[in-house]
Amino acid sequence: MARKFLDLGWLVVTTRYVHDFKGDGSLWYIRRIPKHAQPHHGGKPQIRRSLKTRDPKVAAVAAAKMAKADDILWATLKGGEETGGPTSDVREAAKLLLVALNLTPGMLGRKLEMWEDPTETLDGYFQRRYGQAYVDARHGPYSDRMDVEDLWTPAEREAVRLLKEGETIPEPRLSDALEIYLKLHPRGRKAKFKADAERVFAQVYTTVGDLSLADCRRDHAHKLVEAMQSRGNKTLTVRRNLNTLVAVYNRGLREFDIHGRNNPFESIQIAEERQDIKERAPYTADELLTVSKACRAKDDTIRHIVALQSDTGARLGEIVGLLRSDVVLDGPVPHIIIQPHPKLGRTLKTPNSERKVPLVGEALWAAQRALAAPRKRDMTPSMWLFPQYARDGEIKATHASATINKWLKTLLKNEKTSHSFRHAMRDRLRHAKVPKEIQEILGGWGERSVGQGYGEGYTLEQLREHMLKVAPQAD
Repeated sequence: MARKFLDLGWLVVTTRYVHDFKGDGSLWYIRRIPKHAQPHHGGKPQIRRSLKTRDPKVAAVAAAKMAKADDILWATLKGGEETGGPTSDVREAAKLLLVALNLTPGMLGRKLEMWEDPTETLDGYFQRRYGQAYVDARHGPYSDRMDVEDLWTPAEREAVRLLKEGETIPEPRLSDALEIYLKLHPRGRKAKFKADAERVFAQVYTTVGDLSLADCRRDHAHKLVEAMQSRGNKTLTVRRNLNTLVAVYNRGLREFDIHGRNNPFESIQIAEERQDIKERAPYTADELLTVSKACRAKDDTIRHIVALQSDTGARLGEIVGLLRSDVVLDGPVPHIIIQPHPKLGRTLKTPNSERKVPLVGEALWAAQRALAAPRKRDMTPSMWLFPQYARDGEIKATHASATINKWLKTLLKNEKTSHSFRHAMRDRLRHAKVPKEIQEILGGWGERSVGQGYGEGYTLEQLREHMLKVAPQAD
């Protein structure tokens, strides 16, 4: 807790961890050491360091720096993934770790040759940190078969590098490639896209460290796959993460003019890939009827989204991200226009996702009710059809999904989700003998063939005829 050091009424100075320990006016940094870090400090329960000043302001600044260094050190000693973030965070953590150990970057006085070992300087720390496992890996009879770096956190790897090379960063690293990838990618500034990429690389940094592009090897890729699977990731998720890593690495090779190097993360085999996929069961006709009745009874935003999804087969994000202008009710064929609005943060999964879908059955009812809802509540209409889940720059499909799936589970007493509506629509179209080409257009599935399109062979009227074959009768 913060301690009041000076109170003049008009000026109050408070600080943490600063004490007049000896009662002579000299100020000390005193702080309790967490239990997990006490072995590193010789079993002591408390740190006491003289701040070598009597000035509370000077002491407060010095104590804050010491506290930050200790926080990083203790987080590293505790382990986990907190020091496995972007390069800037890892480098800062490594510097503070060296400060806590009374070391400085490059303190060995020169850049060591490749065969020289800076680890000796940190031997004491690593022995306290990892115990016999470190001793065995570094000095044991089987040390030639063990890689001591496997024990280290990303911050510890960077600390060793800083001791060896100083502050210089001679080669571009994975995080540098990620930074430029996000900078140049069309969606790199989108919050979700950026967060997804950074989440993948947090696993990379924790597992193999923030390696230079030149140091990445095939075994790093295999180690990463093993680590992701050990955390419970499905093989499809592992593949998706690898695809992100491949794209970032390739961008790094191009932008940093690294030639003659293959991407070690490409074409990695994942054992039993896709065999762990749990097929999503589509909704039955009876379940669809139950859902439609419940939607009309509730008649609110969530139920409008559900009804639109159920009788269009669109993805949840495609429905949640509709603008009011994307809903056309005054033409001969009521329909929605699923299209990107990049400046507003509205994107689509694939180019083929852009399409027009006729509104029939429950979807037509839901669109009418959603457009009328703001007027019913005497509100100024937003440009978004569902402003609760859409703001400029962000479409909150995940938020809607959580609410919808919870409601569906309660209503139907099974594990089917909102995405099951899409699977159900595929089955409904197939059972109604709708031509596959029309199915692809309506659902935005597959590759668009030459000649496919709404003005090149199929009109909205024709598409509506096929949708009427599968839509339940509306009241």
